[in-house]
Amino acid sequence: MQLKQLEYLVKIVECGSITQAAQKLYISQPSLTKAISNLEQEYGIRLLNRKSRGIEVTAEGAEFLYYAKGVLAAASTMDHAFFKQEEWQHSRLFIASQQLDFVYKLYLDMYQSCQEEIVHYGLAEMDRQMVTQSVLRGDSDIGILVHTNSDARSFLNLHEKRKLEIHVLERADVYICVGPQSPFYDRDSVTYTETKTCLHLVLDMEIQARQNAYFEQTISKFNKDKLIFFNTISACECFLLQTDALVFIAKWAIACFKDKRIRAIPVVEDAADQPRMYTELVWIKRVIEPLSQTELQFVKKMEQLFQKDSACES
Repeated sequence: MQLKQLEYLVKIVECGSITQAAQKLYISQPSLTKAISNLEQEYGIRLLNRKSRGIEVTAEGAEFLYYAKGVLAAASTMDHAFFKQEEWQHSRLFIASQQLDFVYKLYLDMYQSCQEEIVHYGLAEMDRQMVTQSVLRGDSDIGILVHTNSDARSFLNLHEKRKLEIHVLERADVYICVGPQSPFYDRDSVTYTETKTCLHLVLDMEIQARQNAYFEQTISKFNKDKLIFFNTISACECFLLQTDALVFIAKWAIACFKDKRIRAIPVVEDAADQPRMYTELVWIKRVIEPLSQTELQFVKKMEQLFQKDSACES
């Protein structure tokens, strides 16, 4: 398959005629017909049917045409990016992240500091599993997510860990968020045992985690008889204000709750000899691909943000 063959196919369909397409492409009709015939033979499909008034695209041809246009568009973008570097330098900043309160400001800061450059931006909020898959697939170049020390071994399988670099930004205690109707509303801390009788809202819980044994391990701190799953902060916020429910939350997502009536309370272990539960904020990238200067600038700003916060706390 050659790009020229795909270009010929697209032009024939645009013109609705092999004869007219040959005229516009400045090639002979037999040469154009031969090019399409070779393409059909290579893939073992029929792309076009000749009619008395032109051509008709077959069902397979229509599907093939969809992919052909995608290949041509990608090739055009690649040519534009690399054949004209001297006049069009560009980079991209594609981030996948859980719902975390610092990401918006950091991303805005990046945009404002790069206004003199050509940067393609993309910020997608999704659950943890989708963040890792987005980076692994190459849809995003940097992923930002949270995991706990109890699931640190299982949130990525061995195959994924080999393909990803994992960088820890900060470690923090576990919190719950509650509304005014919660019995813990005026408390300075709560224990895991105390929370087990309450209605639990679960935020950004991956679908697979609800369907396999891994879910049974991570859900041990929750009341399994009273669970409601949400995938947005706003949905949780509405429920917290109207019920006595609680939601376990990472430190870096607390400020996403905009209603001032919602409180964040640290969760402590019931006994001193129990292992401490904590969360880690991490960023990830693919091992084999270096970061661009724009991406390195973003990572530097992100790491400086948490170094500054650590210095303030100490």
